[in-house]
Amino acid sequence: MPSEISGTVSNTLSGKCIVVGVTGSIAAVRIVDLIRDLIRRGAEVHAVMSPCARQILHRSALEYASANPAILKITGRVEHVEFCGVGGKADLLLIAPATANTIGKIACGIDDTPVTTFATTAIGSGKPVMVVPAMHEAMYRHPAVLKNLETLREMGVKVLDPRIEEGKAKIQDNSRVVLEVERLLGPGDLKGERILISSGSNAERVDSIRILTNRASGKTGVALALEAYRRGADVVLVSRFPQGLPMREVYAESAQDMLDAVLRELSEGCSAMISAAAVADYTVDAAPGKIKSGQELKLTLKPTKKIIKTVRAAYPDLKIVGFKAEASVTEDELLQRARESMQSSGLDLVVANDLSLGGMGTEENRVVIIDRKGRTIRAEGKKSLIAGKIIDALVESMRS
Repeated sequence: MPSEISGTVSNTLSGKCIVVGVTGSIAAVRIVDLIRDLIRRGAEVHAVMSPCARQILHRSALEYASANPAILKITGRVEHVEFCGVGGKADLLLIAPATANTIGKIACGIDDTPVTTFATTAIGSGKPVMVVPAMHEAMYRHPAVLKNLETLREMGVKVLDPRIEEGKAKIQDNSRVVLEVERLLGPGDLKGERILISSGSNAERVDSIRILTNRASGKTGVALALEAYRRGADVVLVSRFPQGLPMREVYAESAQDMLDAVLRELSEGCSAMISAAAVADYTVDAAPGKIKSGQELKLTLKPTKKIIKTVRAAYPDLKIVGFKAEASVTEDELLQRARESMQSSGLDLVVANDLSLGGMGTEENRVVIIDRKGRTIRAEGKKSLIAGKIIDALVESMRS
């Protein structure tokens, strides 16, 4: 039952009521999983179906997924008003999948299915509406369909563009749909802010094949980027591991590449920088070609330029979050070294952790967040939850 899975992933949609409008695309078979994913983030979900959707997906599947009766027609309860009228229960009408037929009807205000009636009511009452198209690519490319989608955008409807694959405009992955729902219904406390996040390890070339690197996976940086995006930020993620996220991603291999990329992006204007990357401390002069194997090799390590200190010198007013990783130290020593790092680098927040207790390359971590007022916030568990605590602290710092 949904009550057993509610909030098991996060509480980003806790207290939110979402109506999922299902129309007659074969992608409707994906919606059971989508509904469950929304519930796992705390949402209450109701489903409304068009007659064509019922030819593809049985109502019982949606009732099982949501634990609420599927709405198949408008009755004397005036369900469209109950949920999507002024003051109605719904926080969002999510139409997924949305066929070309349904998109055209909504754009023209035609109400001949329960889904289109819900849409007209929601748009007219100012409720948030998101449309997730799915159809053959030729249909999606039709000038009238593209015009109808633009009409919906002009009405304030969020249109989540499809994935063009195998001659089809496929419905977006459920994870992307959920992320956009979280962004649309989230607190929006970073809306209008451009946040730069560096993430993961660097790779310093030894020759044309070999590199020097470290164990950092970049999972914390990705979690921070997703959390900032959920909260409305325009996010720039700098790393050597492209993730295919709905934000600007900048590839940077070496520590020097990362420094150059960070300075370039900051020159375009940013509100804050989160330096979550495990930047290489040392580099070498790379040998041309491939060094012959089987022989003793001596490398001369040269220290790299400190990114945070360079950024602070160039941008004295920028909000900067730094990370301080130590190993096998007492908590008092960890906090002391974090405060020293804050002082020497001019940081606004420091996230400190003891790597001997885990964290690097894992799904979970245990950290202490320290601000300039000396306050400490302890966070433990999934990196996504820790990212929320860090962004909370950053938002507070930006407002103070």
